[in-house]
Amino acid sequence: MKIFLNNFEESGSKITKNQVSNILNKVLEEAGFQKENFENKELSISCVSKKESRTLNKKYRGKNRSTNVLSFSADKNLTKHTLVGDIILCIEIIKKEAKEYSKDFENRLKHMIIHGFLHLLNFNHEENHERIKMEDLEIIIMKKISAGEPY
Repeated sequence: MKIFLNNFEESGSKITKNQVSNILNKVLEEAGFQKENFENKELSISCVSKKESRTLNKKYRGKNRSTNVLSFSADKNLTKHTLVGDIILCIEIIKKEAKEYSKDFENRLKHMIIHGFLHLLNFNHEENHERIKMEDLEIIIMKKISAGEPY
């Protein structure tokens, strides 16, 4: 999968593009997808300010607040488009949450990348059984990439 990282250097993260690729591949594997089906796909991951996060959240989700991660799917069927979608990360909120939850910033950021990508793969947490399934996957993936406990 071709990955575009936007404003990632400014985030203060030491996570490399290669590490992001490995994380995404682990998500695909654990979520039951064939990596080969994503070889010609593209994914954009952008780091934005709280203000930008709030603007996007209000415009596309009707929620007038900033949030840690937003996911915008190009194709719910994951077949029609080359672009899988966009993951939008609010670094200010992720750093605040890392401190608040006593988590390492890099690990919290990895968790949000995983969470956002799972949304693009049509996972959600609207219903309790869906939330449990998604959280269980996040826990497994975080352990497999040695990034600690996400919750």
